[in-house]
Amino acid sequence: MHTFMNEAEQAAFTLAEALSEKAMTCMKYAEEAAEAFRGGRMAMRRQFKSRGLSEAEADIRWAGTSQASRSIADNDFFMSQASMYNNAAAAQYAKALYLKMK
Repeated sequence: MHTFMNEAEQAAFTLAEALSEKAMTCMKYAEEAAEAFRGGRMAMRRQFKSRGLSEAEADIRWAGTSQASRSIADNDFFMSQASMYNNAAAAQYAKALYLKMK
């Protein structure tokens, strides 16, 4: 349990916790998007292997699909959002620590 010196410190810490939680949610979505990309690539490889074609050909074909592009775009978006929320949380944690030392 955290003990707070004043309301401003408590508010900064509470906001930091909320921002950190939001960052974790965004990371979860980024991981899901990355997993969707990997899963789709593996499915394409299996499909191409059954036809006697190479993994390289499957990877090239997969990279050109809209599902692959969407997965990569989602991963990039959610990773940038997670980074933004983590940076904002760090600033609020620093503010809470400053207010505690003040």
